[in-house]
Amino acid sequence: MMSDKIYRTFRTFTLNHGRISPNLTDLTVEVPLQIIVNDQPHTLVMFTPDKIRELVVGFIFTEGLISDFREIVDFSICTTRRADGDEIIEARVEIASKGPFSSAVSGKRISYSSCGICGTENYYHLRDRLRRVKSRHRFTMDMLKKASYGLKAFQPLYIRTGGAHAAVLFDSEGNQVLHAEDMGRHNALDKVIGASLIQGIPPEDKALVSSGRASLEMILKMARIGFPVFLVMSRPTSRAVEAAKFYNITLIDLARDTNRIYSHARRIEGF
Repeated sequence: MMSDKIYRTFRTFTLNHGRISPNLTDLTVEVPLQIIVNDQPHTLVMFTPDKIRELVVGFIFTEGLISDFREIVDFSICTTRRADGDEIIEARVEIASKGPFSSAVSGKRISYSSCGICGTENYYHLRDRLRRVKSRHRFTMDMLKKASYGLKAFQPLYIRTGGAHAAVLFDSEGNQVLHAEDMGRHNALDKVIGASLIQGIPPEDKALVSSGRASLEMILKMARIGFPVFLVMSRPTSRAVEAAKFYNITLIDLARDTNRIYSHARRIEGF
């Protein structure tokens, strides 16, 4: 059952044909999450408060702060009230020390759902230690299309509010492995990545379907975790395509019932 903590109901009105009608409208909840790493404030993320642990683990992994889930020594979540009365969720993470944090790691950052790298001085540090994805698994287009058609089965928050993104992980046989929803497509992806790290799920035979478009940062996140196939439901950006080609990721968009393959089509049977 979906928690009412991830959506809120508001009284609204509609005006049709000169007649005003009252309505109740459910909206996706947006709250701040402060991520504190080794007692240093690192990032303020606006997100939907579900799968918090998975989001934090996925985020610090794709940021390059950890390379393995076992590097997390301690983890805690609490809710605090600020002086202005607003509540903020704090996630405190202690990770195994690798020496002093670099400025890229320790620098404060604000991440909004519409732009995952907003607030950073630059995005170049996101590419640190990234390797090209290695996978010999092949996928059928029929399976990938079927997975995308079934996306709404994993979008109860979107169905209720019309304002949430989903990320769903499938294996090469078309079996659903993990899924997550969030107000932001970057957050939904990080939640799935974090869950896969926590559960020790191997990445090389997986395809990830996102309800949004592919941006540069999302491709970098895919490269970091090593998922070889990325399906999106709208057109990707030019930099996303360039990055997918470089990092050996098969990028496909299924917008408007098409199946455009932008990179590394050899993973799709028939090519």
